[in-house]
Amino acid sequence: MTPSGILLCSAITLSAICLQAQQTQQNAPKPQLSLPAPTPNDTLKSVEVLADRQVRFRIWAPAAAEVKLNAEGGETIVGMTPEDLKTFNAGIAMKKSDLGIWEATIGPIKPGVYLYNFIVDGVSATDPRNPISVQTVNASRSLYEVPGAAFSEYSPDVPHGVVGVVYYNSKAIGGLRRMHIYTPPGYENGTARLPVLYLLHGAGGTDNSWSVTGRAGAILDNLIAAHKAVPMIVVMPAGHVSRDFHAGSGNGNMDTTHSTRTWWKTSFPMSTPTTGP
Repeated sequence: MTPSGILLCSAITLSAICLQAQQTQQNAPKPQLSLPAPTPNDTLKSVEVLADRQVRFRIWAPAAAEVKLNAEGGETIVGMTPEDLKTFNAGIAMKKSDLGIWEATIGPIKPGVYLYNFIVDGVSATDPRNPISVQTVNASRSLYEVPGAAFSEYSPDVPHGVVGVVYYNSKAIGGLRRMHIYTPPGYENGTARLPVLYLLHGAGGTDNSWSVTGRAGAILDNLIAAHKAVPMIVVMPAGHVSRDFHAGSGNGNMDTTHSTRTWWKTSFPMSTPTTGP
């Protein structure tokens, strides 16, 4: 056989082998996709605000021996005595159904935004069925909202400002820090100099406490639209410098009064501090 004949024969043989391999792959049984067995958790509504402002909480924890609800809002319940509130804040015992769903109902709760967690066999846990949460200095907590607090709700009928997340280098701390900044409606196209307000969170909070839980953006939008506040820039810094909770830290004070001011004076030239140099 000539060399060209040998090459032709080899090519035909190789093509046959490839075709056979392809047919074998096509005829091979496809692996079955294995899905988890359905559970009551798949469609569970973990937080439900009822018409009378009672709030029902649920969590699926079939293997748990004890589950408690640790929630804010008890202080707004009419008739709640100091002793009742002490018991409420210690954790509300939840009842377990035959499906392994634990449930508790509280209220009526005054309209607003509140934090809560579940205590499952002594361990604090955010709600696995609720993606809305807020950071604290040492943990995360889930949020629930009782509608009706118009002053802190975003309205489609008023212009909206912007709440931005800013990272900056803090010389006081020696590292990267984060803060939230509110700019009023129309700021990007404005020319007027605006006052700057520092809005600091409470003990144990973080720089997102006011924007997420406190709804600072919505409150400012509504106040400005109602001419009850002038347009302003609002700086919401992180008051704690570490997870070791300690109020009034010298480094934290220096970060707030120096590093953040240096950043926004450079980044927001149309700003005028309300106090200080």
